Amino acid sequence: MEEELKTIQQVKHTKPIASVPLVFEVTAYTNPTSWVSKESEDLLSNEDEVTSEEKSLIVDEKMGCIVFIWFVRLDNRLLNKLFPESGKLVLDTVASFGFMLHVFVVGVQIDTNILKSVHRHMVLIGCMSFFLPYAVCILCIVPLPNLIELDELSLHTLPFVAALTSMTTFPAVTSTLSDLNLLNSDLGRLSCSTALVTDSCSYITTLALTTIGVALERSEWKALTNIFYIICFLFTICFIVRPFILWMAKRIPEGQQIKESQFVMVLVAVLLCGFLSECLGQNASFGGFTMGICVPDGPPFGSAMVNRVDWMATSILVPAKFAICAFKVNLRSLGGDNALASAITEVVITIAYLVKFMSNFLLAMYFNVSSQDAFHFAMIMCTKGIIDVAAFSLIRSNRVVTEQGYSLLILNMLLVTGSTRFLLWHFYDPSARYQSYKRTSILDSEPDDYLRMVVCIHNEDNVPSIINLLQASNPSRHQPIEVITMNLLQLEGRASAILVPSSEVKKIPSAQTRVFQVGNAFNYFRQRNRNSVVVEHFVSMAPYRTMHEDIFTISINKCANIIIVPFHKCWGIDGTIDATFPGIRSVNLKLMEKTPCSIGILVDRGQIGGPKSVLTRRTEVFHITQLFLGGEDDREALALSCRMAQHPYVSLLVVVLRPANADVDQTPDMLHEKKLDNEMLDRFRMECKGRDIFIQQEVVDDGVQTVHLLRAMEEGCDLFIVGRAHSLSGSKLTHGLSERPQCPELGRIGDLLASSEFQFSVLVVQTQPLERIDYDCEQIVFGK
Repeated sequence: MEEELKTIQQVKHTKPIASVPLVFEVTAYTNPTSWVSKESEDLLSNEDEVTSEEKSLIVDEKMGCIVFIWFVRLDNRLLNKLFPESGKLVLDTVASFGFMLHVFVVGVQIDTNILKSVHRHMVLIGCMSFFLPYAVCILCIVPLPNLIELDELSLHTLPFVAALTSMTTFPAVTSTLSDLNLLNSDLGRLSCSTALVTDSCSYITTLALTTIGVALERSEWKALTNIFYIICFLFTICFIVRPFILWMAKRIPEGQQIKESQFVMVLVAVLLCGFLSECLGQNASFGGFTMGICVPDGPPFGSAMVNRVDWMATSILVPAKFAICAFKVNLRSLGGDNALASAITEVVITIAYLVKFMSNFLLAMYFNVSSQDAFHFAMIMCTKGIIDVAAFSLIRSNRVVTEQGYSLLILNMLLVTGSTRFLLWHFYDPSARYQSYKRTSILDSEPDDYLRMVVCIHNEDNVPSIINLLQASNPSRHQPIEVITMNLLQLEGRASAILVPSSEVKKIPSAQTRVFQVGNAFNYFRQRNRNSVVVEHFVSMAPYRTMHEDIFTISINKCANIIIVPFHKCWGIDGTIDATFPGIRSVNLKLMEKTPCSIGILVDRGQIGGPKSVLTRRTEVFHITQLFLGGEDDREALALSCRMAQHPYVSLLVVVLRPANADVDQTPDMLHEKKLDNEMLDRFRMECKGRDIFIQQEVVDDGVQTVHLLRAMEEGCDLFIVGRAHSLSGSKLTHGLSERPQCPELGRIGDLLASSEFQFSVLVVQTQPLERIDYDCEQIVFGK
């Protein structure tokens, strides 16, 4: 948009202006998957949450820098002491260099394939998001000279102010979504795609108009010649430089990093592209961004470039750009003789924001987006970021807009963007759409219907144990199983999250080998259970802090009965903890909190996935023990155990614990729970009649006796199943156990069984919470 404004100014025979394209910027900060090689007490502090805090801190620092310099400008003597004129040139140079590197990182993180997934309604919303507010503002500006007396400079400024306010940059939207953990939600995907269309259309338009304007102003240049040279530059980048970089990326062995020579080569190419862009009448950031597009996103090449360049550009050099922009803001210019011009400018900015908001809101509702999501979508499309600030600054440097116009643009940007983030943070709950319209737990499913299980794979080590758990669930023609596998990858070196079927894994080159191996393992499991197992594969690449959103999306769409996730600790051969993954734990905690169906956390110690597994044994019996204390979770766990008990090579022992004084001081709720427990046990006996099952009744007084009983059952047990929470009467049996368990997501009993004192594998089951069911709602597809 910036170039369009400059072109108009150049046609009016003013000084030629070098344009800055409205390139795409994404402030997505990703860190490699972290693991801790020893048990730690503060596992709750996962890397992504820390990264989110760092991002917020960086934003606060930049905003604080602007506000600080504003108030310093009120005292010219203090301003000259802190920021002498001799140092501003150096600061400006550093800021421009840092901004070019930052824009290069933005280009690296953008997935160009996202354009292929943009639907027609997104294109319409994106185009109208810019053109409609701009057209309305122009219609309001045209009759102004006949209505009020306004100086010519301020009058010429208004169209540029309207255009700058009407645009939406892709980076600003993705930055807002990333900070609010909405990047891979349906609202986030709609916003990203629409913003990309808006930014693409405005950039192409402004590039053409600006180039023509510069060529017409400089008599020695012809318009077509100028455009021809830019096209040649882009052609060289896309068809010569990019294939060469892709060739280098393919030669990097899987699991290894790029060489220093390759890193230096790309960095020199960035500087060279910036220089050529200046020679072509464009800004250096145009070349930096174009070069960033050539670098493949994601590991190993893209993530390495982002990790090495982003910390310096964003954390150290980019704040200098904010400082330069803040120097140009003068709050005093809004009053005095400029009060009328400032008021008119503010009215134009307000109209642009209002029309932009209403156009996005109404069009989103027209395409069947709910009113609440459409409202939040319209708010997101009004946010702005560093690209907008840089555009405002360049326009002001070339005196296209007045001082009060520039100051009002910055003030309104801070007000709108800040209030949007605050409102979305406090009032938008993406988990609300994951409420089911009916209960889909195992206990409530039909006996002859598919048992739909979503299994989550964080690494290849999770595959054997999960496959054998599926095999133990007794898939048969009368009780078939539908398995939905989700390969979960942490977002690295990319701007947007991905959720695709495994058939489209070519969009994630770094994950192709792993997805292929995992897919082969589950396809072999399907072939062994022909006509009784159906398998589907999905791949999700997202930050750990929002990875649960993709799991929920698949679970809702597939009407899953249970989600199986691996525990965040890995055990070595000697039974000690070998590695801990805090990011996986953060995913499990959020799944437990907002799950739309039942969920099971599998603590694998090797028995279920080792050489003594269900798949390999043909004469030995696989011993499963379930502890039943009562309550919804224990009943759901017993429903799963009931299916397992019908496997010919599974022996099931159900240990029913009763308190010693079970009939003393029982409330109506406790009596109702006891009735449901007894009905479930009777149903279990009936369905598993004639199978290798044993039901053992035990009476204990407190948690100490419960622990002694658990230790007595350890010998000969391969898999231990327990519910996460228990009934009120059952909670008495855990009295005396740790009030602050190390892993609260497992419950008190599960946390005890997952400790180093026990050696068997554990499956902790939590049923679908009643508060996650909305019987009055309809299951709809977002934005369809």
